[in-house]
Amino acid sequence: MFVLDGRDRSPGYTKISAADFQPKGDSIAYGACRAKKCRLVLDGVETGAEYEDISYAKYSRDGKRLAHFGKRGKKWVAVVDGKETGPELDDFWPTDWGFSHDASRFFAAGRIKNHWMYFVDGSQGPGFEVISHIAFSSDGKHYAYGGTDAKGGFKKQKTFGTMTLDGAATGTYEGRGMAGAWTALGGSQEVMAEGVRDLSADFHGISTPQFNADGKPVFAARREKGDVAVFVGSESGPGFDEILSPVIFSEDARHSAYVAKRGEDFVEVRDNRPGQTFAAGKRGPTAVQWIAISRDGAHLAYEIVSGGAQFKAGNTRRALRSVVLDGKAGPEYDALDLGDFDFDPDAHHYVYEVIGAQGNRDLVNVDGNESRLYDTVANAHYNEDAKAVEFVARDAGGFLRVSFALGASSLGLPVTTARAETPLPSGRAGGGLRGARSRIRCGLSRLRLG
Repeated sequence: MFVLDGRDRSPGYTKISAADFQPKGDSIAYGACRAKKCRLVLDGVETGAEYEDISYAKYSRDGKRLAHFGKRGKKWVAVVDGKETGPELDDFWPTDWGFSHDASRFFAAGRIKNHWMYFVDGSQGPGFEVISHIAFSSDGKHYAYGGTDAKGGFKKQKTFGTMTLDGAATGTYEGRGMAGAWTALGGSQEVMAEGVRDLSADFHGISTPQFNADGKPVFAARREKGDVAVFVGSESGPGFDEILSPVIFSEDARHSAYVAKRGEDFVEVRDNRPGQTFAAGKRGPTAVQWIAISRDGAHLAYEIVSGGAQFKAGNTRRALRSVVLDGKAGPEYDALDLGDFDFDPDAHHYVYEVIGAQGNRDLVNVDGNESRLYDTVANAHYNEDAKAVEFVARDAGGFLRVSFALGASSLGLPVTTARAETPLPSGRAGGGLRGARSRIRCGLSRLRLG
């Protein structure tokens, strides 16, 4: 049933996809079926060709273009602006298709037989067992993705990662691989996850690529054991055991930063030059979940994570976590997440949420000042004049609006904060508080893994 403004708008349909609302417009599009007769429904009117199955519809950001997938027989085909585009697919990745940011290009991750690849404006790129998310340059003229294949062996399966730029393979790098067929004799076998994934340079041979503001592709590649380097275009930086974070650039593209692993240490790298190192303790350097740089490139922040065996196996999110700010590590939390880090517009202050700081209770850290523990915190942000940090908290069944007044001191120096709590009327903050972590972004470039 499709209900809009309280009225049933789905006459006799047996299946309806999620609806997409047109940006900067009033139209609504979704896929609908009567048994195996499926069509696109636009503003309540069935339109286009009939298919045996249909996906949800997706608008471009400017609302001027519309696409969906239709299934005929056992094959899927993309329908872009009312026309079938590209080859028939055995499958498509449900989240990795749509339009580039400027709406000039349509892309889709699809599978033909045992290989995944991207189709951009109908043109097919190289196929692999696993591919990364796709990246487009800011002007939409260039695109890139990484792909990896595994080659079996008795003692070891080798992994080979390839960088693909504008539909052509430009270089292949060998990853560290995984155990070979002999492990099956013990009742288990190591396999590489297929489809669309976040690629790791050490394992896959290449990382998920991106573009900097100058339109140059940026990625990490494994040249040999203990020699994983970041490439910006054709220029490479120093080698490390692994690159743990995305590579981030200042707004003017003059400065870059990332975090690498060398031995048991985290290494901060700015402009491809190693800097501060941080010992990870007995758990070892595990991950850098996010990295952020202020608009002018003067301040850098990131989260370092040291997880135990259960964290590394993906069985828990709890790990030892710290925020490193301008080369200094902050308090260490045994927590589930350090999320929603943000600078204020002038990069004089910072804020982040500590999820699961103690058991299932959360807190907010403002310029190094911790709030008290709450059952839940969400939506930490600066107010309109950026003189306070505000967030919503749940405590003992009630909801509070919490405000931290900010002092005038610069980033990195102690600031005086005054906390105020105001009860919210019942029902004002319910309904998925955990999912309401929307943010007001202020002069911040930020990348997060996963």
